[in-house]
Amino acid sequence: MSFSFVSNDDAATRQAAASCLAALSRGGQSTEPVPLTPWQTIEASARVLETDAAANRAWVVRGRAVHGAAPMASAWPLWFRRDAARYERPLVCLCRIPSVAGMRGLAAQLRQRGVLCNEAAAWREGSTLERHAELPLWLADNLDYVPYDLACADEARAILAGALQDMYGRGSRRFYYLSAHDRPTRPRSPLDPARASDAVRGMYLARAAPAGSAVAHVRLLAAGTVLHAALRAARLLWRGWRIGAEVWSCPSYTRLAREARLASWHELLHPDEPMEASHLVRCLARGCGPVIAATAYPRRIAEQIGAHVCGPFMALGSDSTAIGPRDDPLSSRALALAAIKVLQDAGR
Repeated sequence: MSFSFVSNDDAATRQAAASCLAALSRGGQSTEPVPLTPWQTIEASARVLETDAAANRAWVVRGRAVHGAAPMASAWPLWFRRDAARYERPLVCLCRIPSVAGMRGLAAQLRQRGVLCNEAAAWREGSTLERHAELPLWLADNLDYVPYDLACADEARAILAGALQDMYGRGSRRFYYLSAHDRPTRPRSPLDPARASDAVRGMYLARAAPAGSAVAHVRLLAAGTVLHAALRAARLLWRGWRIGAEVWSCPSYTRLAREARLASWHELLHPDEPMEASHLVRCLARGCGPVIAATAYPRRIAEQIGAHVCGPFMALGSDSTAIGPRDDPLSSRALALAAIKVLQDAGR
């Protein structure tokens, strides 16, 4: 049961969303000497929405105390605030929820949409591999959610803004789930507007293949913290074997797979209409070589796109078999060896 005690003033909601987006844009890039992590970026954006006078038209719910802010364990008190607006406000929730039950409980209090920002380490809490896998697999199968696994601060900014625009600017009724890790990352060139837009759609080119003659080519797709291992793997492949590797960041394999599946169905049901390729197909059409898709979630999350990839394909996840008993199946060495194995199996 969800609580909704606001009017359906869509124009006011769109105006509130525009104010929030303008405030986030004014916030701009971080001036910190050390790049922010995705979670720190989410926290900083939430503080902008809480403190910016023009953006004071959003609700920020915190499931724990952050930088002295008082935690609000539940979202429903928002509907009873004395100063509550008579329209739906954009909602951003910062939480640490490890289970499907917890996510369902939070969503039941909301008005069928909102940005749910979860700490990336939360889904790993539990005693068994099956428990670890429960939340990400449920999110992939639940069409009410669009899940993302953020790799860097720029992705966090772009996808948070894209989510607010989609839900409160264009009126979509769904939840955006942003998994944000708190690990330091190496500074990278900022995302330009085109790549930021591609990030919201599910993938963008993080590193082009090296210039020069290569004996073979591969495409490395990665999400979240695994992106940084993929970038290192691309350097290993070039230096050690002269294999050119494109690296693509894929914040949402699930969004890519859903869009590609809809495009396939549309082509089947409307053969006389011009075909419009999905974002996944358009991105992969630019390069050549086998595709290796990696995720820190269970392998099935990356496997979602396999049906829409032409040519050799391999998916790797936290449940993949390691090279050795003490090896990480998602290390840069493991990704590089996986690329070589796929090329070998393809006879290249």
